[in-house]
Amino acid sequence: MLFLDEGEPTAPAIVFIHGIPGSVDWFAAVAERMAGSFRVIRVDARELGADGEFSAAARTAPLIALMNDLDLTDVTAVGHSFGAELVLELAAASNRIARVVVVGQAPDYRAARIPAVAKWVVRPWSVRLAQRWTPGAVIRLGGRPSFARRFRYDSAPGLADAVVRDFRAALPAGLAYAVGSRADDFAAAPLDSRVQALDQPVLAVHGRHDNLYDSTETLARFAAAGAETHLVEHAGHSPQVEQPDEFVSVLGEFIDRTR
Repeated sequence: MLFLDEGEPTAPAIVFIHGIPGSVDWFAAVAERMAGSFRVIRVDARELGADGEFSAAARTAPLIALMNDLDLTDVTAVGHSFGAELVLELAAASNRIARVVVVGQAPDYRAARIPAVAKWVVRPWSVRLAQRWTPGAVIRLGGRPSFARRFRYDSAPGLADAVVRDFRAALPAGLAYAVGSRADDFAAAPLDSRVQALDQPVLAVHGRHDNLYDSTETLARFAAAGAETHLVEHAGHSPQVEQPDEFVSVLGEFIDRTR
């Protein structure tokens, strides 16, 4: 498994897991700000599920192996969007996880703003065609729902290119799963129920202007399950990209409180 290991090796470890489509670049600004005080590990999760197995247990098995190989302890696991379920599964399966942060992900799809037709249109074959033939400008336009309305790509160096690159490199079956049967998996085991079952402390961070999930309902459900919550006012689906300073401050305070 590919990953970036930055910062002081003996410092407390934070493992960041990105969403889909996404890459380690989506935590670049946060890593830059935290590497001076933490061991920052950004996992490239793009191939998780490449064998067609999208159960949380199957996708987290390589992550558990990585943490074991690195002999990490007292880990803070941070998952954005598609990665949120994975950090909760990690916490349930490994005693190396001390605390969890869920970013930009609702407990299930009840409050999702994903068109119902998407699961019929977004198929692996159609994704492969779109990845190959869609112009970069159109991909960037299509990526706008990941951010608040007034957010500008040029406010985050390299992001405009990353949006295009990550879409072209995303796992087609993963994108199809995200808008399809993932809803059924979440309905059977919502993330707030998984939070409630954990012994580790959980923080849920959400942007006020998330275009994919309702922020009020999302944070209310996580709070009812026992999680701490934080609303980033001037952000959408990706607060760690849009407001990295606020995100780092909230994350650092959560780690300090729960150590």
